[in-house]
Amino acid sequence: MAFEYKELGNDPNLFWRVCIFILGIELAERLCYYTFAGSQEYFLEDLNYSVLQSSGVNAAFATLCYVWPLVGGYLADSRWGRFRTILIFAVFYVLGALISSIAAQPGEGRSGVLYMIGTMGFLAVGTGGIKPNIANFGADQYDVSTPEGRLAQEKFYNHFYVAINIGALFAYGFMTTLCSSGLPGVVPQEDGYVVGYGLGSGAMVLALICFICRRRHYTMKPPGGDALLGVMMHVGSAARAGSWEGIAVFLGWPLMLLGVLLTVVQSFYNRHWLLYVAVSTLGVGFTGICVGCSGDRRWLDRASKNKHLRRQHTADFLRVMPVLFTASIGFNALYNVMSFWYQQQACQMDNRLWGGYQLNGSFYNVMDCVAIIAITPPVLKHINPFFDRMLGGLTRHGKLLIGISLAAISVLLAAWMEVQRRAAPVLPTISLCAPAGVHMSDYSGFWIMIPYGLMGAAEVYVNPTLYHLSYAQTPQRLRSVAQAICLLMTSVSTGMFTLLTAMLPTANDLNKTHFEYGYYVSAVMAIPFLIAYCCVQKNFVDKDFDLPDDQDDEMEPFKEVAYTRINFFKDFPSPRSPWNSPSNSPVPTPIAIAEGFFARTGDDAFTMSEAT
Repeated sequence: MAFEYKELGNDPNLFWRVCIFILGIELAERLCYYTFAGSQEYFLEDLNYSVLQSSGVNAAFATLCYVWPLVGGYLADSRWGRFRTILIFAVFYVLGALISSIAAQPGEGRSGVLYMIGTMGFLAVGTGGIKPNIANFGADQYDVSTPEGRLAQEKFYNHFYVAINIGALFAYGFMTTLCSSGLPGVVPQEDGYVVGYGLGSGAMVLALICFICRRRHYTMKPPGGDALLGVMMHVGSAARAGSWEGIAVFLGWPLMLLGVLLTVVQSFYNRHWLLYVAVSTLGVGFTGICVGCSGDRRWLDRASKNKHLRRQHTADFLRVMPVLFTASIGFNALYNVMSFWYQQQACQMDNRLWGGYQLNGSFYNVMDCVAIIAITPPVLKHINPFFDRMLGGLTRHGKLLIGISLAAISVLLAAWMEVQRRAAPVLPTISLCAPAGVHMSDYSGFWIMIPYGLMGAAEVYVNPTLYHLSYAQTPQRLRSVAQAICLLMTSVSTGMFTLLTAMLPTANDLNKTHFEYGYYVSAVMAIPFLIAYCCVQKNFVDKDFDLPDDQDDEMEPFKEVAYTRINFFKDFPSPRSPWNSPSNSPVPTPIAIAEGFFARTGDDAFTMSEAT
């Protein structure tokens, strides 16, 4: 199949003529993904997996889904282009969903092996090609050389984030409960999984057909070359030249990836020695990258030049890694508790509605989605402007600390609720989403929506900030790779969570164990990463990569930072700053992908002034 690489252009009807079909792929993919991810633990428990075993497999599934984007992002940037990458990987995705649907049929036809092939294999691979490229492919449709084009692109990202949440809301609000409980009078309970998975597969097939039918109307940018290969060659040549930092970074990446993959193996082959190897490998790799990428990165002066990338761009790319790594994993150590354990806790609460109909524990995830959509507008229109007027505004550092604090409150509140639930009387009603034979407690499941809502509020402050950091503070040719690394950090954190589930005692009935201990351990695990984040953030230098630069491949001299980044509130302007205030920068602001419903953008998009 031949693909035409068309020139950029503006079209007032572009959204409804072209971009709506790109959003359709994202909506269907998220609907299907969250249907599988939100019901997977309960499906595995029906196959006699324990609560913690099913949590570990579910975390391993998420890990794989966030490792494969490195491959998908690389192929799109250097080989196939975004459209072809999305198309090929979407076919894998559809095959995985269909295979899993067949494996979920009731009775003797239900196959755990076939289900694992479909989800952990084909579906995870498909996610890896779609997730890092679909948003950028939508943005490619706009001509950003004009103010109108930039504004239209900003609106597209808003619609993109809405599409994600619509898919998640429908999945958690209806599909996961359909899977575990069926639909009274329409779908018997024993057919719930096959019908739910079949509907998700059908939505993905329909969206893919529509996406392909509009292919002649898309703007398709050709691949941009092996910038990532250029980074690898620079680091490798510096390591061969004897730089210990280069050696640390060069060995750190494969060690960290190996540690992540070992956590997936640990989910299926539960051995203590494998657990220790995975922990050690992850720790050494993570530490090597963070330490090697910190400082002024003068060790790249020893790297050999190559045709793929300038050494200065490699240094600029690597400088983001320590901040991105530590902040992301520190937050996700808390976020994973909600993602994997809140629903298990909710399954032993009272989830009954009219006529004894039971909600699935995953249903309460809707509160996380609703909170994100509902809280973002007042945060942007009222809360942040309040800080602007009264306290000078919030820095990126302040936003991250607020979000992480809210996440910690969410986890500790959920732990307290688990203690209260376990002390409540046990009801005679058996839970349909808990392991077989486990009863509900006389403690309403709707209480768990409060921790879910708090975590959603935390995401409003953390995730958009990290997305913006990886986009705005990375050289243009490496921005897709940086977004893939954002997803990889989620994978690293879920890999650590998989190890945590393996270390905790196993019990199908949460009344027979102290489930809240895992919450406390997760909160403690976040502390060292947050301390490390504060250390590396203190010396982080912001730069502007949207301005043209020279092509000389000489490393810039180490420069003094004009703004002190560790401050909680917005920095005071330096006499050396070119526009007096960070918020007055005339440079167009890149879009923070996850900040939907923006009334305005650009609070964090400012250029750091550097002393010459």
